[in-house]
Formats: sequence, C-alpha cells, structure tokens
Amino acid sequence: MRTIDGKTAALAFLALTGIAGLVACGGGSSAPHPPAPGAIPAGQVIGSASIAGRVGYDGLPPPRKPLKMSGEASCHRPGDPDALSEDLVVGPDGGLKNAWVRVVSGLGDRVFAPPAQAVEFDQAGCVFLPHVVTAQTDQPVLFKNSDPVVHNVRAVAKENATFNVSLSGRGRSVRRFFPKPEAIRIKCDLHVWMGGYVLVHSSPFQAVTGADGAFSLDGLPAGGYDVEAWHEALGASRQSVTLADGERKEMTFTFRKGS
Repeated sequence: MRTIDGKTAALAFLALTGIAGLVACGGGSSAPHPPAPGAIPAGQVIGSASIAGRVGYDGLPPPRKPLKMSGEASCHRPGDPDALSEDLVVGPDGGLKNAWVRVVSGLGDRVFAPPAQAVEFDQAGCVFLPHVVTAQTDQPVLFKNSDPVVHNVRAVAKENATFNVSLSGRGRSVRRFFPKPEAIRIKCDLHVWMGGYVLVHSSPFQAVTGADGAFSLDGLPAGGYDVEAWHEALGASRQSVTLADGERKEMTFTFRKGS
C-alpha cells in the first residue's frame, strides 16, 4: 500500500477545500491606501506626555493546555517540545501577557501615516510567532513560513477583507495590508491548533504586554484620553485619563475569568 507523507496530504487538503484556488487571487489588500493629506509622518513626536501601567489577572489562572499537535515530525516548537496554549498567559506576579492597550479617543482629527517597515508574523514549529502582533492601518504585515511543511494563512475579519493563502514551504511569504482598525484572528487550517492575532490600530499609541503585564504609551500631546485594554479571552476594559505637557501617569487594568 502506498503511504502519503505530510506534505502530500497537506497539498491534497488544499485542493479539496479550495484553498489552493485562493492562492492566485489571495484576497485581502495586497497594496496600501495612500496616506491621507496632512497625515503625521511615522515616527514624528507630537507630545511629551506619557501613560505607563500594567494589565493584571485577578485570581488563580487556569493551567495552560498542551497543544495537541499532529504526528508531523516538523511540528514542534523550536527549543520547547511541550508547546502550550497562549490564549491566556499569566506571569508569576499576576501580569497578563498579550493584552492590547491603546488610545481609543482623544487624538481628535489627527491622521497618522503608517511605518514603511513591515511587521513580521512567522509560522515556526507549527505555531504563530509571536502569538500577537500590532500594526498600524495600512502598515505592511509580512506573513512568513519558516517550517519545512505547508501552512496556510486565513484572516478572519469583520472590518477588513478576509483572505486565505497557502505558504507551501520554508521561505515562502505573503504581504498584506489592513486599512481599518480591528483585532484580526489569523489561523492555519492545515494545523488546527495554530492561531494568533494581528491587532490593527489607526495610531502609533498602542502596545502589547509581556509576561509582566507592563505597557507604555509615550509621546502624547496634552489632553484627555480614553485608553482600552483588550484580551482575546477576557474582553475589554476602558479608562479615562487627562495629561498635561510632560506629565506621566500610571494606569492599572485588572481582568478576571468570567468578568
């Protein structure tokens, strides 16, 4: 009896599900919109105030679950054979990892041109690395495949165009742009445990927390702002703050399961 290797099976899956047919057209936006007239150039400082803070988790966090990877030999995380889920990661001191913190109002009619440098979102060891990335609207996002296996990249979006493209082996990549702010779920249908987020915002005033839960939003002009912390498993929380020129204020967001 003829055996089928992982790559052959993956290609067969692409053909059967129609993903292969999407490779040609790609979907999504493969070119950025031109910056609006009067857009503030990327990297230009517009203020001297800042917000520093922490996003924490209240209570005993649920244990992280081992990822149930397939028997495909290449599907193991480099340096970490016991890969764990990343949908809820709490540090030793209660800091919440992968929380998205951003200024959601208070910047008025300012428009910000996106950085030209691409944000890289890799597939390595059959997981997305990192689990979440941030980008500005119309900033290039480079989806990469560093594995010797076939992956696909499927974007689940409401405000932006969805797409589903195949990356047929190590070294393959595709570049996409997202013109509207939102949290976009990214999946690989060939390896169902693989998932992550591209977090798109209209300004540079955004951050993702590390294991300590810390964040910093620098270079804000004086004024009043609404700041939101969002987490894929815990929802969103919003606070208001008023800043004077050169002032630095602290903010703390606390999440709990089921809140």
